[in-house]
Amino acid sequence: MSEPTRGGGRGAVGSKLDRRLVRGEASRDRILTTAIEVFGTQGFRGGSLRDIARKVGISEAGLLHHFGSKAGVLTAVLDERDRRDAERRAAEEVDGVEMVDAMRHQVRRNAGTPGLVGLHVVVSAEATENEHPAHEHYRERYRRLRELDRPRFRELVEKGLLRSEVDPDKIGPITSAVMDGLQLQWLLDPDHIDLEDLFEHFLSLLGAPPEERPAPQP
Repeated sequence: MSEPTRGGGRGAVGSKLDRRLVRGEASRDRILTTAIEVFGTQGFRGGSLRDIARKVGISEAGLLHHFGSKAGVLTAVLDERDRRDAERRAAEEVDGVEMVDAMRHQVRRNAGTPGLVGLHVVVSAEATENEHPAHEHYRERYRRLRELDRPRFRELVEKGLLRSEVDPDKIGPITSAVMDGLQLQWLLDPDHIDLEDLFEHFLSLLGAPPEERPAPQP
């Protein structure tokens, strides 16, 4: 009996595995995109795994195969949202957009996705508990923001785009706190809290110039 060609066997098996991995990643991406849409419009409590699975066209068990639980979907959604925001900021930096305008653009995008903002506000508060599934996500998120913001704010002060007395080591956490606090008040009372206008007033207190380059329409 002739011995099977081992290299060909490995190639066929490897090709099948590659295709399965590609399909798995594509399915995971569709689930994440749909979960962002569902949570963005319905919030974490209102959005269900059944809704997400139905929109994607898979079973709820198939969805859980990728993420394990609703908390797993939640953490992945938060990571994906941060990844997309980071990509936008990086693209704007390459395009020469100043950080102050990039922050304005972020606030404007947030104003258009109240469900995702609500998800962030609720989960970030809950995640102060060490056992919460998003605890590590938020702790690392704010650490990363502090590290990224420090040199960026320092550059803005050096360019004269912020008041000279602004401390680059302190203004980053303060700005994050202002954004989070304004978002909370806006969600509670959207008829009386203008998110973009109040954040613009905060920037004016820091001495930031008016917006130079509005974000393009998505």
